[in-house]
Order: sequence, then C-alpha cells, then structure tokens
Amino acid sequence: MKRSAFALLLTIVAGCSTPKSDATWRVREMALAPTSTVVLYGPGEKVLLTMNRQTVQKLLLAHFRITRSAGIQAELFIVEGEDPNAFAASMDGRRIIAINIAMVKLIGENMDEFAALLGHEAAHWAKGHVDSSKARSTTIQGISTLVGVGLGTAGIPAAGVITGLGANLIEASYSRDDEREADALSIDFMSVNGFDPQGAVRLQEKMLRLPLGLKVPFLNTHPSGEERIENLKKLIEAKKSDRSQKQQSRVNP
Repeated sequence: MKRSAFALLLTIVAGCSTPKSDATWRVREMALAPTSTVVLYGPGEKVLLTMNRQTVQKLLLAHFRITRSAGIQAELFIVEGEDPNAFAASMDGRRIIAINIAMVKLIGENMDEFAALLGHEAAHWAKGHVDSSKARSTTIQGISTLVGVGLGTAGIPAAGVITGLGANLIEASYSRDDEREADALSIDFMSVNGFDPQGAVRLQEKMLRLPLGLKVPFLNTHPSGEERIENLKKLIEAKKSDRSQKQQSRVNP
C-alpha cells in the first residue's frame, strides 16, 4: 500500500511515556510481555491500543508462517495511525511489515483477516514490488523522533519499541497489477497455512462499511473495494476448483 514517506529517528527511553507521537512497536517484543494484556500508550499516558497477549502471539505466529511461505524475512511492527492501513517498507536496508493501530482495531482478533493482510504485504516483498517500484526514496525533512513508550499494565520497559536505529522508511507505490498479484499470492499463502481465504473478502467488506468520511489509505491506493472483493472471490473459487481437479486426478490417474 502507498503511504507518505517518512523518516524515523528512533530513541529508547525505558519505562516512560512521552508527549512525542508516531510511536512504533515491535510485535516480537510485545509477544513477550509478562502480563496477559499488552497496552500501547501514547502521549500523556493515553491508551492507544489494548491487546490480549495471546492475540499478539497468534499474530506473530501467523506472520512467521506467512513470511516463511513467501520465502522472505521481515520484521513485524504495529505503528500509530488513525486511518486503517498496513504497508511493506525498507528500513535501514531491512524489510519490515507494519500494521497501524486503526487497522488492528478494525480486525480485532480475527486471524484469517490478519493473515490476508500479512499475506498481501509479504507478497509485495516476495514478488519484488517494493524493490522494483518507482517509489520516491526521499527522506522527509522533518524527522519524526520516536521515543520508547511503556508497554503493558505492569509498566513493561520500552523493549517493544524499535531501539537505537536511524531508520529511513522508503515510500513504495505499486501498480494496480502489482496489487492484484499480491492479492492472488496472499490467497496461496493463507491456504497453505490453514487460514480461511474468505478472511480476505471479509476484511475488504469491513473496510467498505467504514464511515464515508474516514480516510482509508488501503482503499485509496488499491483497486476499488467492490472490484477487489469480486476479484478475491473469483481467485478463491478458481484456486478451490484447481485443488479439486488435482485431487481428482490423483484419485483417478
């Protein structure tokens, strides 16, 4: 998905909150929280997101399985954001996949929908869309300073925040064909890992039901929601039919 390019200057301040915004959390560290609930705090101790730790762990496991199927390595992050979005990005030469807080809230605990999202972004890496895109690799002049934000009700140290890095996120813009290819590959990743491909359809339907005034970068930079839903349904049906034919051929060689 396309997003505004932004540079990240990441600083760690253990166990504190800060008026700074644009916080970002490493899901791998969130999954290790010593409490059953993981809380992401914003400025003034404002609660931005509350997640069950088991949900975080399931999300991380889905990420591992999807990226393994994609044949890539990428770090998973949750980032601040009020409009549902997710993206693949290059950060200091490393691959990352990020889901913003608004998207996490929209999906809730539905791992099939998370898998659809992760599969789509992993596909952008697997097919070389990020590397080959004609994206602007411009570093924003105003560097956002991301300071460690406390995690969890028990005051988890800022281990969940990217630490000690000067990281440039490079903007990537993809063609409609790239987006359709990513959708198709995501269905494969979901199926081979036991996720319900219909989760991809349900996620798109959720986004279409969002208030009209809400900006949704995910929809703005992809084929229209209705078109995408129809494409996904056709993909799922075609792949289901293909699997049935292969199974039948094995039974009746």
